[in-house]
Parts: sequence; C-alpha cells; structure tokens
Amino acid sequence: MTDTHISAWISPADDALSGGDWCEAITVSEEVVALTVGDVAGHGSAVQHIMAAVRDALIRAVATTIEPAAVLQIANKTAVRFFEGDGVIVTAIVAFLNHRTHTLTFANAGHPPPLMMTHDRASYLSQRPADLPLGIYSYHHAASYVVALPLDAVVLFYTDGVTEHDRDPIRGEIELAEAARLTYDRPAIDLAHAVAEQILASRRGGDDAAILALRSVPARL
Repeated sequence: MTDTHISAWISPADDALSGGDWCEAITVSEEVVALTVGDVAGHGSAVQHIMAAVRDALIRAVATTIEPAAVLQIANKTAVRFFEGDGVIVTAIVAFLNHRTHTLTFANAGHPPPLMMTHDRASYLSQRPADLPLGIYSYHHAASYVVALPLDAVVLFYTDGVTEHDRDPIRGEIELAEAARLTYDRPAIDLAHAVAEQILASRRGGDDAAILALRSVPARL
C-alpha cells in the first residue's frame, strides 16, 4: 500500500495577488483525489477573473463526474459562454488519482504534459495529437488516459511559465526533469516549492507560473 503527498506552488506575474494560472487538489472520496492545473492566455490581474470562472467550473464539475474528459467538456461551456469572441484560450489538465488502484486517469486540453519520475527514469506523459484547449469550439471532447503509478513515482503538473520562463520550451523541459531529479531523494520537503526554486532561482520570467506535485510514499501500517 502507498500514500500520496500533494503539494502546490503558484506565482502570479507582476506581483499580482492572482493571475491566469491555477492548481487545485480536491478530495472526491476516501479513495479518489481530483487534480487540476490550468493556464489562461495572458498573465497577471488582467486575466484573473477568467481564470476564476473556468477553475470554479472545473471544481463544480468534479462533484458530478470523475471522468476527466467530461469535466473538461463542462468547463469548456463556461469558457465559450463567457468569453467567445474575445480570443480567450485556456489550457488545462484534469486528473483523478485513485489511492486504491494506484492509477492516475487524466485528460489534457492543450496543456504541457505531466512529468512522471521514478528512481531510474523520467518521462513526459504526452499524447499525439494533443487535444484542443478550452474556449475554441462550443463542443470539446478530449481523450482520457489511465496510467499505473509506480510505487516510487513523482508526478509534476505545471504551467508554461515554469518551462518557458526563458522562452525555450525544450530547454525548459530538460530543466524541469533535472530539478525533479535533484529533489527526488528528499521526501520531507515541499516538492512543488523545491522544484520551483531549482528552476526559477536565477530568472523568474514574466509569466504566471504554477506547479502541482504528487509523490507516492509507503503507507504507515
């Protein structure tokens, strides 16, 4: 048996109180936790009201279904209804962590892929072709994927403010994997904050940024 520790870090741009990025963990039942991370195009206080509307729609949807693609479809209705014609694009991931089966079921609406790391490898959970962001078409349908989590897994969800802080997404993905590796063997730390400090210590960048991290740990008997 294993437990899962979840940590979150979020940093709006321009010293705003909130911005266009979000990350949330919501307890659904004793066995299931919902995880979501997302990004509204733009940054800082100018887009925080859009972020709040879509994030809240996702949270409400989690109370009605544990199918991640269906949650994104419900949130897409909010994005389209309130912001159609404004050129607003929202990327998001919704995932459901099942403690009993130790699986992660997720759907991705045009968002950077999660990073999964174990003691011997790191891989991005990417799909080709990627599903569309929210807010583009009135009907949104994403594919759902199920991943069996290794007993020693770390999974990082993040926004592009983390991996594109220097406008080089390939380098950013490498930096994220390196930061995850450097913090992997330090189970007592706040993983999300530690990874952010590793990546952004020298240059914060001008975009909102967020990290949601989960770590599998042996359950206490």
